Amino acid sequence: MKQLLVAVDFSKNTNAVLEQATALSSALNAKLWILHVTSCETQTMIYESSPFSDYAPEFIGMPGDVQLARNLSADEIKREHQHLLGISTQLREKGVDAQAILLKGDAAKLILEKADDLGVEMIILGTHGHGLLHKALLGSVSEAVMRHAQCNLMIVPCPA
Repeated sequence: MKQLLVAVDFSKNTNAVLEQATALSSALNAKLWILHVTSCETQTMIYESSPFSDYAPEFIGMPGDVQLARNLSADEIKREHQHLLGISTQLREKGVDAQAILLKGDAAKLILEKADDLGVEMIILGTHGHGLLHKALLGSVSEAVMRHAQCNLMIVPCPA
């Protein structure tokens, strides 16, 4: 195996997933692609959950709210990008051939597409350990990838 893709979501399981991916990449002397998919919902969630009155009460109900939401969304994506670059830099300093990729959209779909585009031989990702209700309502990225992956797959369970 020469190409591995690890999908990270910055959850509490991310370190365990990265440890497994790094160990495998080092053992196989394989390139490690580190993929984070930011949700299309980021801007909507920020827009709907932000107390805009804390920023500028005069903009409530005005088009400025949309621009503020975009700015907050861009800031969140920038933080995610910096975090991702930090991870790849740390791994390269340890001798791992690591490359970061940040995409926006549907996580399962983009993980599968990028794995195919890069010709990876294995996808490594974690689980959250959420309950059945969460899975029924929101689905599971790891389950969707598992169903449709055309390459080997390593699922790292959520630490107890």
